[in-house]
Amino acid sequence: MVWLWIVIAAVVVVFFAVVLVAANKIFDVAVNAGKTKEKVLKTNANKQDAPEEQDEKARARQWLGAQDFVMHEQRAFDGLRLVARELRAEQQTDLWVVCIHGFSGSGLNLGVAAKHWHDRGYHVLLPDLRGSGDSEGEYYGMGWLDRLDIIQWIKGVILKKDPGARIVLHGVSMGAATVMMTTGAQLPTNVRAAIEDCGYTSVWDEFTIQLKKVFHLPQFPIMHIANGMAKRRAGYSFKEASSVAQVKRSKTPTLFIHGDADTFVPFFMLDEVYGAAACEKEKLVVHGAQHGESVTLEPALYWGTAEAFIEKYL
Repeated sequence: MVWLWIVIAAVVVVFFAVVLVAANKIFDVAVNAGKTKEKVLKTNANKQDAPEEQDEKARARQWLGAQDFVMHEQRAFDGLRLVARELRAEQQTDLWVVCIHGFSGSGLNLGVAAKHWHDRGYHVLLPDLRGSGDSEGEYYGMGWLDRLDIIQWIKGVILKKDPGARIVLHGVSMGAATVMMTTGAQLPTNVRAAIEDCGYTSVWDEFTIQLKKVFHLPQFPIMHIANGMAKRRAGYSFKEASSVAQVKRSKTPTLFIHGDADTFVPFFMLDEVYGAAACEKEKLVVHGAQHGESVTLEPALYWGTAEAFIEKYL
C-alpha cells in the first residue's frame, strides 16, 4: 500500500513538473523577447513567397534602409527606452501614419507600407515596439502594453511637432492587435482612422491556438500557469490583452483586413473582431492570402480599399 502511494505521488510530481516546463516554454517562446529570437511559433516563415512578392519586399526594404530618418527616443511608463524612426514627407503636410510592425519584427520590416504612405505624401512614424528592434524590453507587450507606448508616441512626437496633425494607424499581425487595442483607449481627435491587417482576437486565444498547433498540448492547465507567469514577469495577463474587448470601446473608424488562407492568426478571428467593433468600420477579405500576405498578393485591391476608406475620415 505504501508503494502505491509513493507511485501516485511520483506521478503527480512528474505531471506538475511537465506542466510547469510546458507553461514556461510557451511563455518564453511567445513573450520573452530574447528567447523568441529562436522562435518556433508556426508562422508562414517556412513558406516561400512568390518571386514577385519577394522582389517587392526586397525592393521596399532596400528603399527604406536607404532613407534618412529623424530618430526619436522616449521613456515608457515603466522606464523602458523606446525608439522610433520618423520619415518626413517630401512636401509640407499635416498627414501622418503610424506603421506598427508584427511579432519579433521592427519598424524597418515595414518597407512596403512605409514606401506606399510616403509616396502618398504622408509623414511616416515607425516605432520599434518594446522588446523589438532598437527598443528596450525583456518581454513583448503583444499589443496590450504597446497601446500605451503608441499613445505616448502620438502625443509626445507627432502632436508636439504638429498639433493639427491628421493621423492614421496601420498595423500588421501583432501590430494590428496593437492598433485595435489602441483604438479602445481615449485617443486625441487627431487620430482619424485605423487599418488592422490580420490581428488576433486576444493574446489568450492566439497562444492557445499555438499551444495546440506547435506543442500539441491542451489549454488547461498550461495556459493558466503561463498566464500567471505573464502577470508576474511581463506585467499583463493574456486575457486582458483583448482586441475584441478594446474595439467594443473604439470610436476610431477602422478597416479590418484578413486573408482567408491565414492559419497563424486564423481567418475566423476577423469576424469576431469586426462583429465586436463599435466604431464605423469596413471589412476586406483577400482570397488566398496567408498571414500578412494580403498587401503583396493583391496590392491594388489592398491599397485601393485602404485609401478609399481613410479618405472618408481625413
